[in-house]
Amino acid sequence: MTSPDTEAEMRPSPAVSVAEAGRDTGWRPGLVRALSLRLFLAFAAAFVGLYAYWGFDLYRTMAREVELRAEILMEERRTYIRALVETAVNGAQHQRQTVEARARRVIRERGEQGVSIVRALWESRPPGADEEAMRGIIREALRSIRFDQGRGYYFIFDVDTGATILHSTMPELEGTDLRDAVDPEGRPIVRAMIKMLRTEGEGFYPYLWQHPNKPGTEHAKVSYVCRFAPLNWGIATGDYIKDMTSQVQAETLAQLEAMHFGDDGYIFAGTWTGRSLLGPGKGTNAWDLIDRGGVRVVQELVAAAKGGGGYVRYVRPQLDPEYPVSERLSYVLPVPEWGWYIGAGVAIDDINANIARMRDEIRADALRSLAIGSALVVILAAASYAIAVHSARRIGHDIGTLKAFLAGDGRQATDLDPTTMRHAEAYQLAVAVRGMVARRDAAEAALEEQTRKLEKSNAELERFAYVASHDLREPLRIVSSYAGLLRRRYRGQLDSDADTFIDFVTDGARRLHDMIGDLLEYSRIKRADSPFEVVDLNTVLARVLSNLNASIREADVIVDVAPNLPIVMGRPALLVSLFQNLVENAIKYRHPERPASVKVHGTVSGDEATIAIADNGLGIDPAFHGRIFQIFQRLHPAHTYPGTGVGLSICQGICESHGGRIWLESKVGVGTTFFATLTVARGGSPPAPLPPDSA
Repeated sequence: MTSPDTEAEMRPSPAVSVAEAGRDTGWRPGLVRALSLRLFLAFAAAFVGLYAYWGFDLYRTMAREVELRAEILMEERRTYIRALVETAVNGAQHQRQTVEARARRVIRERGEQGVSIVRALWESRPPGADEEAMRGIIREALRSIRFDQGRGYYFIFDVDTGATILHSTMPELEGTDLRDAVDPEGRPIVRAMIKMLRTEGEGFYPYLWQHPNKPGTEHAKVSYVCRFAPLNWGIATGDYIKDMTSQVQAETLAQLEAMHFGDDGYIFAGTWTGRSLLGPGKGTNAWDLIDRGGVRVVQELVAAAKGGGGYVRYVRPQLDPEYPVSERLSYVLPVPEWGWYIGAGVAIDDINANIARMRDEIRADALRSLAIGSALVVILAAASYAIAVHSARRIGHDIGTLKAFLAGDGRQATDLDPTTMRHAEAYQLAVAVRGMVARRDAAEAALEEQTRKLEKSNAELERFAYVASHDLREPLRIVSSYAGLLRRRYRGQLDSDADTFIDFVTDGARRLHDMIGDLLEYSRIKRADSPFEVVDLNTVLARVLSNLNASIREADVIVDVAPNLPIVMGRPALLVSLFQNLVENAIKYRHPERPASVKVHGTVSGDEATIAIADNGLGIDPAFHGRIFQIFQRLHPAHTYPGTGVGLSICQGICESHGGRIWLESKVGVGTTFFATLTVARGGSPPAPLPPDSA
């Protein structure tokens, strides 16, 4: 709490008059200027916002147009190469699906041709010719006939005995019975052919056999077998599946290689292991090929093909002089039965060039439009500023009239004429100001009268309390003295009821004496007008502990006062009374089943010091927290805990007279903490000494 002098310094200065405010505006702008500026800024912000939105929308529209054109160009290329690849793959699939049919047709023709040769030789034999010799002539005639680089030949066996009559690649088998011969998978060969001839007369039979030009015995083969009845021979010829497939694949690649489109369009193909079959790098394995953008070209193509087909975008490296570097878009489809991918690619460098050109044209158009829009915004902003200045000046006239009226504190309501205002709002404001002035004058008069009455009533009430408590002591002393005299002289001489009555009188007189004393103390707080001093709370608490030394020792209470308590502004005697009441309450309401302890500590926050007095006593039910600060309010009977119920009211009065407050936190059976706030002392003044009778 500050001293009266300090309080006077801290009080706000009287309100600055309207006239003075008009002469000293400081940094504040005038209404016309501020309103003009704000209106101009509002219009400018609106124009700029609309302009920015329009410009952004224009740019976004143009950008969408570029993207749309680019997408159309790209979609045209995608559709084109996809149709090409689908055509190529359909052709390859057709070739693949006709491999076995073509093979069967070829070997059937060869088988029938062999039978025709045998029939012609047999039927043209001379009359009486040796049959065995004729068989040999026919056998040797067929031995020299070979097909497909020597892998195709005729095989003849006897249908009845199974004996081998002709085997062009393995003549050592001739004359042996091959009915028990089986292929590596255990399928019978000659026996199955004999059975087919007997039941169907001819047919095709697949099995595994040795290849004339390749190692191993597990080469898949299909043979056509037919019967020459006059000699009861089975005549067979066949071909190997893989050789037939390779031949068809070679034919397919030749057909694909002949397909070209555009200036740089071609069909390419490769295996799933990365070997190029057709196109750039033909015959090499390009599995690890990476373009300059980090795309693993062949791996991406294979992945797209295995996924059922797709597009791959990359930069084609220069693998061959025939194929220069260019950005490509390729589409691939799989031929899974052969482990191939087939695709077609087109250059898209021209698309990128077209898109760049369109972007430049759109940027130029946008800049022209933005320049025109900027000029319009400047013109509109200037027009809005002129309009704002004109409007603000009209409003300024009304404000000036109100200012002139209020410059004289507005004591004469008739000096303000609302009809001179140019705007409806200013007219309404002038009417309201006149009404406010009238109400203010009436309220000020009523307030002054009420204040005089209240000050007089408070003064009379405080004097009554002081006089009453002071003047009641003398007759109470007489009552108490004579009651004590009766107790000493006649105790035991009258009946027991008389002794009890005398005790009641004596006890009541004592309690009334205490109440009057506390009431007198309470009235002194309200009447205190001594100036505030710098007070060291460490000294105050030392005096409190000295005053309560006997009570502390008698109750065996441990009182712990933190060092370096704050230095505050206040009245020393009242602060001793404040903390002595709080510590005394903590001792009085201690818990009977545990050693009592009281802790005092303080904290500072800004200009406010908070002192906490914590005990481990009985605690206070939260329902009574609001009552305990009311005068003469008690929570316990007088015969249990003595007292008048004025102590905490005195504490609250002391705190409030120092500009602070007091409150508590408590839990029944655990203890109570009282908090009191005071104003921290600032400056270098030394603490005031405590008066000798401050207890």
